[in-house]
Amino acid sequence: MLLSPWHPITMAFVCGLISVASSGVMDSETDPDPAAQPSQRKDENISNYTVIKHSISIPGLTKKVIQKEIILDSPAHLKLECELLLDSEELQINDVAWTFENTTISKNKYVNNTTENKWHTSYEFAVSALNMIGTYTCIFNSTTEVKAEFHIKVPTVKSEKKPLVSYIADSIVMKCDSSIYKPKKWIWYQTNGSDQVQLNLSLIPIKYEDSSKKVNESKLHISNLSEKDSGIYICKAVFAFGEHEGQVQLSVLSYTVPLKVFLAIAAEVVVLVSLILLYEMKTKKKQSEEDIKQDADESTNLKSEDSKSLETSTTRQRKV
Repeated sequence: MLLSPWHPITMAFVCGLISVASSGVMDSETDPDPAAQPSQRKDENISNYTVIKHSISIPGLTKKVIQKEIILDSPAHLKLECELLLDSEELQINDVAWTFENTTISKNKYVNNTTENKWHTSYEFAVSALNMIGTYTCIFNSTTEVKAEFHIKVPTVKSEKKPLVSYIADSIVMKCDSSIYKPKKWIWYQTNGSDQVQLNLSLIPIKYEDSSKKVNESKLHISNLSEKDSGIYICKAVFAFGEHEGQVQLSVLSYTVPLKVFLAIAAEVVVLVSLILLYEMKTKKKQSEEDIKQDADESTNLKSEDSKSLETSTTRQRKV
């Protein structure tokens, strides 16, 4: 039987690969159950989306669950990575798994670096629908269970914290923003009690107008205010994977309201001044009475002294 002249070279190349692979890194991978993964379009291509990589490093067999928040406002290609560093080479990992909302989506897909005693696992997927938003968890099973969680969320909306106050026939601007994230559209609602009514800005442009020039914010301008405009306003930002809303409270007052407040304050001032004047008058009257009494006493004392002096003088004259 004749052997190919390339056979020894091929064998040497294969042996070299085996020796390199066994020097410190071991791979293990089990095909995930397709039925357990979040639903995706069969024809979608994750290369069409922006690649976003997020990593969590776990320091040993800690019981503390390390968490990381990921905000998405548009479809993306995510690569989630977990790295576990063990202190002792004797500690081994029994299995590694990824879950989505407590459902296993990948199992035993990891790389073990025996030289540095690191265990690394990753999960890569395209986020293209609302049902893919949630919590993704990597789990290392050893003598204890070690976890790290990636919380994928829709951007939040920030609104006015303090209630706004204006007056009848005036105008006001209410603002909401979504930071650096860009929603597809903004929707405003007015609530009064249990009723919630969507504001059609294009139907009544004289009354309502969105004066913002930025995609990530909305400024509702309301003209010619009336008391009916009082209530809670909801600004809703609609994103690719969901929506989030903020609230602004508006109170529209009549001009008689500050006048009533002014009159009430003025009345309190008048009462206070009257009390002060009465107190001063009473104090002065009392002081005047005391002065008159003191003068009378002094006059009586003077008369008494004059009378005694006269008697003494008369007695002396008689003796002479």
